[in-house]
Amino acid sequence: FRGALWGPGFAQPSVPGGARAGVGMLLPLPYIQETLGDEATILFQSFSWSFAASCVLLVLWRGLIAPVVAANRSADDLVFLTNSVVSLFPALTAPFLAVQALWELPISDHATALAAAPTPLALRAVGLSCGYMAYDTVFCLAHKQVRHPLLLGHHLLSILFFPYATLRHRALLVVLFFVCTEVTNIGQHVRIILLKLGHERSRLYLVNGVAWAVSFFVVRILPSPYLFYKMADCSYAAFSRADFVVAWATMPIPFVLNSFWFYLLASGVLRFLRTPPIDALLSSENQQQQQQQGRAAKRR
Repeated sequence: FRGALWGPGFAQPSVPGGARAGVGMLLPLPYIQETLGDEATILFQSFSWSFAASCVLLVLWRGLIAPVVAANRSADDLVFLTNSVVSLFPALTAPFLAVQALWELPISDHATALAAAPTPLALRAVGLSCGYMAYDTVFCLAHKQVRHPLLLGHHLLSILFFPYATLRHRALLVVLFFVCTEVTNIGQHVRIILLKLGHERSRLYLVNGVAWAVSFFVVRILPSPYLFYKMADCSYAAFSRADFVVAWATMPIPFVLNSFWFYLLASGVLRFLRTPPIDALLSSENQQQQQQQGRAAKRR
């Protein structure tokens, strides 16, 4: 089974002693460790921590914070608020681990860039991201307000193929890039929180929306041509035929989704900027009423 996991010609990778010390903190995972090795143990340990932390944040928000700051919001608003508050956790953690892990990869070496082994940081970043997505999948299935086929498909594909690619040492560079892009979710969820708390006409809402659109373009869209260049030019000599098919069947999907989401995001920001502020609308209505009253007075 190990030979099938690591592939022909791959010895089971070793993990530094410091990384082993972090294994087994939350759950004893002897089966994973004995069957799949230390890399899988670290990844699934991080996955478990992330899923548990998301559940704890859910309980804290619903039990302690929401009754104070969102007591007068509707049930639907509370679902969106809950989803966004918990979703800030992975957006503020996993991308920063993934950025550091990217620096540890042989990115400039086209012979090994797509077959590099994961470092402990990479394993933790991928596990943290996938653990949250597992939690969010359950949350979305339980709440129809945030249940969207595109989002569920995104989560399920990531939960399946991120660990597969990481533990097989296949296209880790691309996986870590996708984890890094989750940092743009900070702007998305801050926007939803402000909206559902009734601050959609505030300056902060406007500034956050513009910053979100800019960050989305800089983080997700701008690096895409470089990633495609790496995907096309780097060596696939270590890949089996199945690995190659899986890689090219799945790697382009997030790029397509990012382009579609950026189109929706940019359209929404432009629509918002074209909408006159409520104060201006009220002022315009008052002026029209005064003009009508003035004309009526002249007739009399």
